[in-house]
Amino acid sequence: MRPVPEMALAGTLGRDLFAAFIAALAGVAVILYAAASDLFDLKLFKFDPFSLRYPRKASIEYWYVRAARRFQAFLAGGGWNYAKFKKRVKVAFKRDWRRMRRETRRMLPEAARRLNRDIALGALTIAVALVALLIMRLV
Repeated sequence: MRPVPEMALAGTLGRDLFAAFIAALAGVAVILYAAASDLFDLKLFKFDPFSLRYPRKASIEYWYVRAARRFQAFLAGGGWNYAKFKKRVKVAFKRDWRRMRRETRRMLPEAARRLNRDIALGALTIAVALVALLIMRLV
């Protein structure tokens, strides 16, 4: 590896410092340009990025307020009644609960028989494996 002369190091250091200075100067210029209208009451150019106005439909608040007003109008219009809604939910819950109990009672004996059969087959398999191991040990 060849030694680098000190003059070359000084030149690269100067170039690096100059590049950092230019980048910092550009950053400060962008910030001052963007904030000039608010900080100094100056209008440097006709375009000001902080004075952009978005359409109303671009905000979440617009859609939230619109949905809230429609829901309020729906409730006030008589299309919804708490007592009727509660009664419908209660009837549907009872109907579904009865149907679930009926299906469970119908399916439970078959499921219990299947479970007992699986347990018996498992115990038989374990017993056969133990007997086979015992026979192999004795022989």
